[in-house]
Amino acid sequence: MNDERAWYLLARDADSTPLAFSHFRFDVECGEEVLYCYEAQLESKVRRKGLGKFLIQILQLIANSTQMKKVMLTVFKHNHGAYQFFREALQFEIDETSPSMSGCCGDDCSYEILSRRTKHGEASAGHTHGGGHCGGCCH
Repeated sequence: MNDERAWYLLARDADSTPLAFSHFRFDVECGEEVLYCYEAQLESKVRRKGLGKFLIQILQLIANSTQMKKVMLTVFKHNHGAYQFFREALQFEIDETSPSMSGCCGDDCSYEILSRRTKHGEASAGHTHGGGHCGGCCH
């Protein structure tokens, strides 16, 4: 939590008790400016009430307002609830940088990299500096 590149989005109740947070950074992945969500955590009492979706939507708004091209995150395949949440409820897609897209590790990799383009990213899609898969294989 001491990394100078780290940003945090906090949700508190009326008594200022923390209920949820997200740790994110502004980064460059394969030549594209992205907002990378490193963590999203919610207290169990506020799960499945829309707060997690709201946090990610705020990250999407931040990414749009700062002209990032994507919101990206990593999700473990064994975390079926989170995987389904991001893929279905929030319409994230498996990113081209995800190890499963490279063919180097098949189903052996324990995680996927997911992303969702911003308005700025949709407008510039196909004009990236990277091109193709530029992520690494998992081991």
